[in-house]
Amino acid sequence: MRTIVATILSASLLVPFGDAATARSLARHPHQRDALEYKFPYATPRQLRNERAYRRGEYWEHDSDALIPGTRAWFEQKEREGGDRRF
Repeated sequence: MRTIVATILSASLLVPFGDAATARSLARHPHQRDALEYKFPYATPRQLRNERAYRRGEYWEHDSDALIPGTRAWFEQKEREGGDRRF
């Protein structure tokens, strides 16, 4: 019984240290590119910022020039701007 209690106690004391060790490895490097930058290498920072905001449900510029062509946000905005299906 003592060995079981000692094992559980030692394991519970080591868990926070293991968690802290992996936190740094999961941190994002300031110059690391995200998936959008790899998928749309031609996009401007303004377009990338608006696409991220659109995906998160935050405020984004409602201007088709400020969106990445071919994305869902761009198609929806083109519908609002013109109404015709010719892009």
